[in-house]
Amino acid sequence: MGRAWMPLYVGDYLRDTRDLNTLQHGAYLLLIMHYWQHAALPSDDARLAAIAGLSVAQWRRVREPVAAKFAAGWKHKRIDAELAKTERAIMQRRLAGQRGGIKSGIARAVAQGEAIIRAQGRAQIRAQACAQAPAKRAPAPRSSEDEAHGAAAAKPSSTNHNQRIDSSFTAAAQSAREADHAPPDRKPASQWSRQELEALFARRATAAPPPETHGPDGPNASDPSHEPTGD
Repeated sequence: MGRAWMPLYVGDYLRDTRDLNTLQHGAYLLLIMHYWQHAALPSDDARLAAIAGLSVAQWRRVREPVAAKFAAGWKHKRIDAELAKTERAIMQRRLAGQRGGIKSGIARAVAQGEAIIRAQGRAQIRAQACAQAPAKRAPAPRSSEDEAHGAAAAKPSSTNHNQRIDSSFTAAAQSAREADHAPPDRKPASQWSRQELEALFARRATAAPPPETHGPDGPNASDPSHEPTGD
């Protein structure tokens, strides 16, 4: 497991390595850095010399004072403690992130639930308002009788000519009713033709008495009985 950084307590390091020379310091630092990254060191001199950047002969000359800083099996108590501390910190951060993720997820779920509840409440209020509002009444269908009255009212008023025609047909109908009571040798009025009805109107017109005429001096001006007498 690679680690990008390593804690180095300078005071503790100098106190523990005062007996090392420069070459031994370099070999020791390279070894503990490898230990930090891999949590262990190899046991054979060839690999240890390669990690320290030395030849095997050089490594064997500095091996004894450097090995004195490690426990058996090339274990390092201080680095193991720092590794355990770092692992605990990493685990705590992971757990905190998980808890934060769970909390944020719960918060998002609660917010979404509240939004759904509010939307449902608004929809219910709108539905109640629509139910309480008076329904628009559709126009009642008009009966045929009403339509007939409306059509009759929409017709233009009859002219004098139409009135004369209506009165003529009324008179004809009256004559037809009188003819229904005529002797059996005559046709009933329901069987008369238009020509026969017009002939009947013509006969009635010629048989009617002429209207009275009045002179310039008033009624009965030509009657001798109304002539003035002298005194």
